[in-house]
Amino acid sequence: MGRPVGIVILFCLLAQAATTFDLSADFSLRNNPNEAWQYGYSETNSLDPAQFRIDKSTGALGQIGFWHPSVSDRPGPGYYPYVAYNSAKQTRLGSSNGWAARAGEVAMEASNSGQYSLIRFVAPAPGTYQVTARFEGIHFGLSSTDVHVLHNATSLFDFEIEGYGGDPAFHAVEGISPTAAYSGKIDLKANDTVTFACGYGKNKTNFSDTTGLFAQVILLSEVGRRK
Repeated sequence: MGRPVGIVILFCLLAQAATTFDLSADFSLRNNPNEAWQYGYSETNSLDPAQFRIDKSTGALGQIGFWHPSVSDRPGPGYYPYVAYNSAKQTRLGSSNGWAARAGEVAMEASNSGQYSLIRFVAPAPGTYQVTARFEGIHFGLSSTDVHVLHNATSLFDFEIEGYGGDPAFHAVEGISPTAAYSGKIDLKANDTVTFACGYGKNKTNFSDTTGLFAQVILLSEVGRRK
C-alpha cells in the first residue's frame, strides 16, 4: 500500500509544481492588466521596456475583440498598434475580411510609424519558466513583420515573418517564412517580464501585416519551493 500511495503523492506534487499561463485561455477584453498578462504597445519604434504602454480601449468585430491604445472605431490615430483575440471556436475573419484568426488565436499589428504591438507577461513568482510562442502571418495580403520574444530588455528570439501561415481553409499557406516558433527555459525573478512583440517589418509599413500568436508561459519550479 505504501508504494502506490507514495507514487500518487509524488504525482500530485509534480502537478502542483507546474502552473500554466496560457495567453489564449487567459485572454480578457475587460481587464488590462489581466493578472500576469498585459496588452499594449511601444510609445516609439523601440523594444526598450521603458517604452511599454498599456492599451486603454476595447472594441469588437463579431467574435474578434480588440485592444487599442485609445478610443477609436476605425483605422487611424489610437487604433494602431492593436492586440486582437478570436473568442470563437472556429476561425473567424478580421478587419475588412482581410485576415483570419484561428479559434483562440491572438492577432497583432504594429502602427505605420513603427510602434510595436506588445503582449507582456509579468512573472508572479521567482522560478524557472518554460516559454513557448508560435507566430504566423494571417493576412491574406501576406504579412511582412518582425516578431520577437524578450526577457526584460534581453532578446530571446527574433524573426522575420514573410507570408501567410494561418488557417489553410481561408488562404493557401505561402511565403518564404510564414511561421516562426520559439521554446526555451528561463529563470525569472518576481516581476521580470517576458514580452511578445510584433513590428512592421523590414518594408516599414503595417499594410497587410496582421500576425497571429499562440503563447504559453509555464512555471516549472518556484524558487521558494525548491529543496
